[in-house]
Amino acid sequence: MISREFNVDREEAPRLKTSTRDGGGLVRREVDPRDQIESDADSERPKIIVDMREFNSELPTVLYTKGYDVVATTIEIGDYILSPNIAIERKALDDLAQSLQSGRVFKQIEQMLEHYDCTVLLIESNRKFETKIVNGGPFQGELSRHCREIRSLFCSLIRTNPKMRCVWTTSPTNSAEFFSELKLSAPEPDVDRAISLKADQMEASSQETDDIETTAGTKSKKGKKWKPNPTVVRTLTQSFGMKVSEAHNLLANAPIKTLADLFSSGITSSLLSEYIPTASADFIKEVSTFNFGRK
Repeated sequence: MISREFNVDREEAPRLKTSTRDGGGLVRREVDPRDQIESDADSERPKIIVDMREFNSELPTVLYTKGYDVVATTIEIGDYILSPNIAIERKALDDLAQSLQSGRVFKQIEQMLEHYDCTVLLIESNRKFETKIVNGGPFQGELSRHCREIRSLFCSLIRTNPKMRCVWTTSPTNSAEFFSELKLSAPEPDVDRAISLKADQMEASSQETDDIETTAGTKSKKGKKWKPNPTVVRTLTQSFGMKVSEAHNLLANAPIKTLADLFSSGITSSLLSEYIPTASADFIKEVSTFNFGRK
């Protein structure tokens, strides 16, 4: 059998070098070169947390040869964690098109923005795309209807998430150089925190919020996009002169969405007293006893 030889040489990861002159006149201490070599050997290399699924690509190997300690683990939010505040989602060009069509990348970016201040979408090209300038896909100039839809979805992704950074790289080596720039002044990532972040927790919280919105009778359930039923508002204002603001406040809190709810349940005096505290007793009595079913 012929033994295989692997290149295990590693470069020294770039580090941020500071001068003592920038520290307010601190005196530089003379260091023995031998002590400097030992301290450099004992110092830890910068770490990058990498999702296990990313080892099908070339980038983790390039990062290792660049001098970084690659921490392989299973994380659900992000592909590469560079610091407690920096998360990167890597997409190849063909993978990006599929993720845009399925909507998966929208969900991934939303989850990353929920937990990381600096969220980066890394779009990595490859050598196989270099010769495909025309008719090579949605990002190589193809003008078919399918490719136009992909580009439209990509524009929607950028407009929907203005805090997302989008970076294009030409190769895994170029991506590793970009990682080096981000890692210069950033603290080391927290492995336990990266593993503890679960995508289903965000889904459960959103589902719980939706359940609260459908069951609770609070104003916060509506959110900024909520608009009252104009038919019910018109009925309340024209029937007995209720102010528009009072009608909006009542519908935002009371379990009344349609005229059917208004006719079946009616408006009780306790409901009016709770949500329209400025109303007089005569007004509350008139509204609570009003027959909405009459012609």
